[in-house]
Amino acid sequence: MKSIERYKLEGAKMVVFVMCGLPGSGKSTWAKENHGDLPIVSRDIIRAKLGFTADADEKAVLTPGQEKQVTTEEYFQIAKYAKKKQSFIVDDTNSIPKYRKELLSSLRLYGAKIIGVNVETPVEICINRRRGQIPAEAMYRIAAKRLPLRKEDVDELIEIKGY
Repeated sequence: MKSIERYKLEGAKMVVFVMCGLPGSGKSTWAKENHGDLPIVSRDIIRAKLGFTADADEKAVLTPGQEKQVTTEEYFQIAKYAKKKQSFIVDDTNSIPKYRKELLSSLRLYGAKIIGVNVETPVEICINRRRGQIPAEAMYRIAAKRLPLRKEDVDELIEIKGY
């Protein structure tokens, strides 16, 4: 059974899960454990594919030009799946409303049912999981700016606590 069969499409052409949470919160783990049959669009994976990092687990500060390349590839992958009406997962922090709004708007244009997944894990646990990859000070800054998805942002919202 495909993992999305339990979700009612209600006229939508596909289901897109939009993950939202701190680095190290468990977003990727939840996505793989619950919807491992779906393709994943992830900035971390793209950074590695473009050669900016050694692998998807490595974290790096990129130049604005490099980040633009990552964004271009991310939207290319999203369009590729959406044009085929194939359900997929967007596995990023998605915590800045300005950028998230652009993503959600583009998904709506493709007729997607958007299921938001907020993964709420205490910042101290995320820091521990990303020790050596993301400095604690940076994680606290990300946490202070982070705004979770709201019910009105998506068609359905799943709240995961302490994953």
